[in-house]
Amino acid sequence: MPNGPPRRVTMLVRNAMTHDSRVEKEAHSLSTAGYLVTVIAETGRGLPEVEERDGYRIVRIARPAIGLRGVRLLLHLRGLERALVATRPQILHAHDSDALAPVARVAQRLRIPFILDAHELWLGRQPRGRGRIYSSLFWLFYALVERRHVPRAAGHITVSPVIARYLEGRYGVGPVTLVPNYPELEPGPPRRLELRELPGGRQLPDGVPIVLHLGSAMPGRGVEQVVQALALLPGVHLVLLGAGDTGLRMRAGVAAAHGVADRVHVLPPVATKDVVAAAAGATIGVAPIIPDTPNNAASMPNKLFQYLAAGLSVVVSDLPQLRAVVAESGAGIAVDTREPRNIAAAIAELLADPARLAERGRLARSAVEERYGWPLAARELLNVYRHL
Repeated sequence: MPNGPPRRVTMLVRNAMTHDSRVEKEAHSLSTAGYLVTVIAETGRGLPEVEERDGYRIVRIARPAIGLRGVRLLLHLRGLERALVATRPQILHAHDSDALAPVARVAQRLRIPFILDAHELWLGRQPRGRGRIYSSLFWLFYALVERRHVPRAAGHITVSPVIARYLEGRYGVGPVTLVPNYPELEPGPPRRLELRELPGGRQLPDGVPIVLHLGSAMPGRGVEQVVQALALLPGVHLVLLGAGDTGLRMRAGVAAAHGVADRVHVLPPVATKDVVAAAAGATIGVAPIIPDTPNNAASMPNKLFQYLAAGLSVVVSDLPQLRAVVAESGAGIAVDTREPRNIAAAIAELLADPARLAERGRLARSAVEERYGWPLAARELLNVYRHL
């Protein structure tokens, strides 16, 4: 608990706050610890402007209706600043570098501390679907934002040790606190939702091995390579849970070209509280992110820990931070996921020994219960706040 009266914390996240499990967990943990938490987010179709959720408040801000992209961005950033000020914050919290400038400016104006929460290595991202000029301007803008504001933060937290080392080395800050995106565990035995009972899941045959990928299927996530690997795995089905339009395009394109479209199933996202239960209905989880950008190479995917919490054996990219989790948990195999045949060989190896597969699943669940659960991450988060 914070000393004295509850302190007002305002977070800024540049999405609609519908399926952002990290922000949800942090806001709930701070609220439970006695802080008064408001999350400023973006508007979304059909979403309320103000929402009460799990002990904290969400306020959604609309973008200005103006055609000029650069002008619209600047006006929106000013609108976000006004929304932050209106909450009368005592501590501000920027979720990633696209929230950093408004948070830092308001913190300076109000003379209050702020925290940078780096979900990604922001300057290592590749803007998708944009031209070279836009990408260059994107990088330059955020390079200036980070150079000016990162050193001014009163606390720095991140999900990955690679990103922590980057921030410490580039900006001379630190130590950066690791608050990994570990899952929350429900009390009692793990819940299980049958994937076949979810919307779109009726086409899954009974009794087949199911490989699961959680989240977007955008380029760089390794989904294309998993689809290609499916051609080498007769009888195995792939579920893309929460992949949306990118998953549908993947099914119509790459999957159809490799003759496996009938074994690729695109299901809509489930509520955050149901993700682990839904994952428990699969056989193997994959986190095959391709290290084609510095951000991808530094990532620590949330889905990996959700698979472990669901008791799934996993196949992951052979990146140092992912390889370490797999080695410590004994839950799966790390391979070079740039090659579909490597993914196929790893999945086939896991499926070949059902007893060993089940044992890996038990090890996965135990690892989350012992060292990869959200209470451990929340403790680090609260320590940062107590030291402000």
